[in-house]
Amino acid sequence: MNLLRLLLFLGLFSCIQPVGLFGQLALPAFFSDGMVLQRDTDIRIWGKAAPGSKVTVEWQGETSELKANRAGQWTFRDAPLSAGGPHTLRISNRKETITIEDVLIGDVWICSGQSNMEWPVSRSNNAEAEIEGSNYPKVRLFDLPRQRSFAPLEFFKEKTSWKKAVGENVATFSAVAFYFGRELHYEEGVPIGLISTNWGGTNVETWTSGPGLKGFPDIYRKVEYMENQPKTIEELEEEQNEALRQWEEAYFEKYDQGEDNRWPSASLDDEEWDEIDLPKDLQSVGLGDFDGVIWFRKTFTMPEALRGKDLFLRLGYIDDFDEVWINGQSIGRTSDVNTWRSYPVSASLFNELGTNTVAVKILHKSGHRGLIEERKDKFGLSQSRYEILDSDLSLTVNWKYKAAEKWDTTIPEPPMEADPIKPNSYPSLLYNAMIHPFTRLPIKGAIWYQGESNASRAHEYRKLFPNMITDWRKQWGQEFPFFWVQLANFRAPKDKPGDSEWAELREAQSLALKLPNTGMATAIDIGEADDIHPRNKQEVGHRLALSALKVAYGREVVHSGPVFDSAVFGGQEVTLSFSGIGSGLTVMDKDGILKGFSIAGADKVFHWAQARIAGDKVIVYCPDVEEPVAVRYAWADNPHHANLYNQEGLPALPFRTDDWPGITIDKTFKPQIRP
Repeated sequence: MNLLRLLLFLGLFSCIQPVGLFGQLALPAFFSDGMVLQRDTDIRIWGKAAPGSKVTVEWQGETSELKANRAGQWTFRDAPLSAGGPHTLRISNRKETITIEDVLIGDVWICSGQSNMEWPVSRSNNAEAEIEGSNYPKVRLFDLPRQRSFAPLEFFKEKTSWKKAVGENVATFSAVAFYFGRELHYEEGVPIGLISTNWGGTNVETWTSGPGLKGFPDIYRKVEYMENQPKTIEELEEEQNEALRQWEEAYFEKYDQGEDNRWPSASLDDEEWDEIDLPKDLQSVGLGDFDGVIWFRKTFTMPEALRGKDLFLRLGYIDDFDEVWINGQSIGRTSDVNTWRSYPVSASLFNELGTNTVAVKILHKSGHRGLIEERKDKFGLSQSRYEILDSDLSLTVNWKYKAAEKWDTTIPEPPMEADPIKPNSYPSLLYNAMIHPFTRLPIKGAIWYQGESNASRAHEYRKLFPNMITDWRKQWGQEFPFFWVQLANFRAPKDKPGDSEWAELREAQSLALKLPNTGMATAIDIGEADDIHPRNKQEVGHRLALSALKVAYGREVVHSGPVFDSAVFGGQEVTLSFSGIGSGLTVMDKDGILKGFSIAGADKVFHWAQARIAGDKVIVYCPDVEEPVAVRYAWADNPHHANLYNQEGLPALPFRTDDWPGITIDKTFKPQIRP
């Protein structure tokens, strides 16, 4: 072969090589065994193949031939089918055949949001019985692993597959989604496909498409920056990890000098240190204004049940940075306040028959927090990274602590380049990777549980949330039903009525009901004061299912609790009217006393009100307010005492009659953009 022929051959090979590497027959991961396709709408299957190649699709006893376009894309469409199955789908080209078995036709639901949607069946109420009793082979589960992308994806980066809702298959699946889908399957008698695509701690902007955020200039600036980023997430993270490592070395070197090196030691005499039970806010022990290094130490004896085992030291969230030792040996450090601490500890580090010492060094930079995990039953040595078992060791009492050294302001902040790329780092980051790949798939509707991460910007959520719903519908080209969960009650109840970010977020969620084909399941009565992840997901799923049965399936069911309609002010009494009262208003309390209402006069100071039901109305009154101008109900982070329901057992939605500026009115997204 002469040189010219060799060059021509190499040039031709370079042109066809991508076809050989990337032109194989391929389908999105959700086209796989056990999948559910949406009934009563066009069947749509798509994938990739070599550009210009022939693709054969066998479906419903017929064979269709397609041709991949120049980009290697092909799409198969067929007439709608009624609920049923199983069916077989076979797709082939000259070299390979993909056969997909056990295809059902039914209703497909997108189930998305943050951690309360992500929360699995295994950690909900009665988990063991729910898992063992799960035998719903026509309810199918598709659980998408977490992933991020700077650009909209057509195919997932990670593979996953459909599972039947049987036994252990449901254990790790979204509890809200499962209980929702199970009820719809029971009521409608059709196959149900549940697609769980969620990520804890995320805000609504990251779930919205880039074009969908053009109406929010500050947010969209960061979208544009992301879209113009020349490097991949993986390349950036490699650089960021190195920058963070260098900063951590400088910080830990500074604060590991002098006598600090003795403080992790099991032999240190800490008799004179102050005592504390943990977890606890630093302000409660007089360290709210202290910025610097604080040490915590605890001595314990290993229980027999844990001897010889590798364990996890679970400390929850820590503000701001920490390093942890067991018997003088470092087991880990974390420089991210948003990371949940669960450090693995080798059994070899423990003194099985003697005493052990855990030492925690915290660099506290600002505020008044510290070891801030809300639930004490999550705090201790555990055999599991995720939960405290009965045989595990709680470490909540009899700690010693000492403030050691104030923060050295000469140490610079970590470089912005060291910020990890988290799901909230860029708007649209999760939409691109975890929503966009589904937008060509016909669906029945979507359920959503999110808002906690936007509570500090609740007023802005009034626009951001309905904007996301509208954006999803536009991206799908389908005005599908959309249902969401109104935030559950959370945090310690307060003695007096007042302002609340969570109440304002719930109000923003209620306002989104102005969009057509929507519904909301309120959860203000089934939360937990000390846990942002309440375990009663069964009732959440049930209430979402009621909204779906009413709005999406046209059933005559009461799907909502009482909804405030109007107020009449006259003298010291205020008469409130409601819709959604079902069979009538009632008090869900043994003593029959209606609670949760507050009244304010022109001074805007709220006082608890007396209230009573009068037919389909509620009359409220407060002797301390001579001329009421405003009424609020369940207006608190944790409105635990609110007890107005309808006869069907659904709680009244929180509301206020005033439109006074709230505490989040001026709080908006402020983007940080790297230079």
